[in-house]
This record gives sequence, C-alpha cells and structure tokens, in this order.
Amino acid sequence: MANQEFFKGIDKIKFEGRESDNHLAFKWYDENRMVAGKTMKEHLRFATAYWHTFVGTGGDPFGPGTKNFAWDQKGD
Repeated sequence: MANQEFFKGIDKIKFEGRESDNHLAFKWYDENRMVAGKTMKEHLRFATAYWHTFVGTGGDPFGPGTKNFAWDQKGD
C-alpha cells in the first residue's frame, strides 16, 4: 500500500521557497534544512488520521459534518 499512487499526476511536493508561485510547493518547509541539530523532516513527521480525514464527514461537537466525498456515494 505504501507504494500505491493515490493522486495520479501529482509528483512529490517539493520546497521552492517563499517566492514561488507554485501552489503545490512548500514555501517554508525544507525537509533538508537543519534546525537545532535535526532536519525539518526529522522534527515534522507528517501523518494523517485515516478515519477522520478520508472517511469522516467533518462533524464535531459544534455541528454536523460538511464533507462529501465521491467514494461515499452509492454505486450502480
């Protein structure tokens, strides 16, 4: 599953600096930049909560969910 491509045509998001006009580029996060003896990649390990991000509807104690995903629709 780790080698599966989920967003076809979207390459790895790269650091291009704050002057970049590329919406799919990091402006401040440079995974190789050293901060306090570690790289930013070591400090900031990105993760996502599968259920809440890809399955949940966004509901919380303040109101019902507002997210609608194509994969939630019933098939034929």
